[in-house]
Amino acid sequence: MINNKKFKNLFKIISGIFLLFFIIVQGIIIRNYKSDIVEGKNLDYIIILGAKVVDKTPSKALMERIKKAAEYLNDNPESRAIATGGKGNSAIITEAEAIKRELISEGIAENRIILEDNSTNTLENLKYSMELIKKDRKEENISDLKIGIVTNNFHIFRSKNIAMDIGFSNVYGISAKTPLIAIPKAHVREFFSIIKYFWKKMNK
Repeated sequence: MINNKKFKNLFKIISGIFLLFFIIVQGIIIRNYKSDIVEGKNLDYIIILGAKVVDKTPSKALMERIKKAAEYLNDNPESRAIATGGKGNSAIITEAEAIKRELISEGIAENRIILEDNSTNTLENLKYSMELIKKDRKEENISDLKIGIVTNNFHIFRSKNIAMDIGFSNVYGISAKTPLIAIPKAHVREFFSIIKYFWKKMNK
């Protein structure tokens, strides 16, 4: 049987390692908060990653993404948007449709918006968007295209890495704010999502 003192020391060591690792990952997340907006002018497409919708109303986090996307599209009239996300349990329309409706209300022409309304997570958002871009361009090779990913700042790092994993070459983050009340929960969840992402990547 491990005596009480040894157990406490072991617990402290494990807790210290976990805390250090948590701080390092949070530093990486925060370092990627900023948009690649200078290099990312006149992108061919921006992909707006879906988030929770209640009935027909986007969550606060999703509204921040939509506002940032509308701002970018108004500043870059040649860029097209892909609104992503399927229908969650709390919604009566898809995340993609909610994004589209809000973009139109912000003055973005409907013919600039492509719907991807089957995805359920970030990987699917991006994979299905890639297929839609290939279809829109009528070509398989889209490696030269410049692609922007619109999401909340805490989500930029992982989203860009996933996009590059599936074959996008020129990827730019377009960073939306995270609602203040959601920051602690978002950062904790993203920590575990990043660990899961890299664990799967290493074990392929």
